[in-house]
Amino acid sequence: MIRIVIDSGIDQNDYMKEHYEYDFLPLSVIIDEHDYLDQLDISLQEVHEKMEQGIMPKTSQVSPKAIIEMLEDARKKGDDVIYLTIYSQFSGTYQVGQAVAENYLSTYPDMNIAVIDSKGGSGGGALLALQAMEMVKQGLAFDTIVEQSKWNAEHINYQFTLNNLMWLVKGGRLPKVAGTAGDALNIKPYLSVNEKGIYLKKLVRGQDRIYKRMIKEMKKEIGSFTDQLITISHVNDYKTAQKLEALVTEALPEASIQILDVGALLAAHLGIGGVGLFYFDEKPEHYMSINE
Repeated sequence: MIRIVIDSGIDQNDYMKEHYEYDFLPLSVIIDEHDYLDQLDISLQEVHEKMEQGIMPKTSQVSPKAIIEMLEDARKKGDDVIYLTIYSQFSGTYQVGQAVAENYLSTYPDMNIAVIDSKGGSGGGALLALQAMEMVKQGLAFDTIVEQSKWNAEHINYQFTLNNLMWLVKGGRLPKVAGTAGDALNIKPYLSVNEKGIYLKKLVRGQDRIYKRMIKEMKKEIGSFTDQLITISHVNDYKTAQKLEALVTEALPEASIQILDVGALLAAHLGIGGVGLFYFDEKPEHYMSINE
């Protein structure tokens, strides 16, 4: 059997939990100098409550011990492992995973282990994970799933925005003066992900305008691959995610859509009210149709 493993950088929803078997490796969320394992020691709701109080949680990478324990369990059950990690530009988790896997394979060379950089995370990571899980379900070979997943990671596009610019200020991506002025003028950041991590594409005045810009960009980048699964992730703002869902449905009625909560790890950096849109810019060779 092939075991898919994800970590705190990849969003989850009920559909994923109900339809697939997979492993979850928690990263740490640090609040008031206390370390909590994501989803084990602290819930997403508790993280949101701290954020609403103005507290910006810190985060740390997955522990090598947790990866080793997962690999040991998989080996004893005769499973091969494909671990999809949070983007290497956001965390050192991918590098830790690679180092642990290489060391483990030196002892157990007959086991198949692949550690794949998601090149992002959140709803884009969920899209990557859903495809990998469905490929396992459909019986595709280990090497095929690995190569397709690496290709997929390079072809998932990210668009997101935040309700409050001060979270970018707290994260060091925007000067305080710009953040204060931007919030006063109802200016929203239009963000994406590239080879260096999260970057600011531009600032747009007004919430409705930023969503229209995101939809316009999505239609342009999707091209003819309009009947795909598109994911929408949000930070404690389901109403806005539904609004974005309605705009996507209007623009691409043949697409299917899933809404997810941004996990605690990335929510800590995006802030309450962050919402993102994730999709393929090209149809994968082994595309798995997933309709909720």
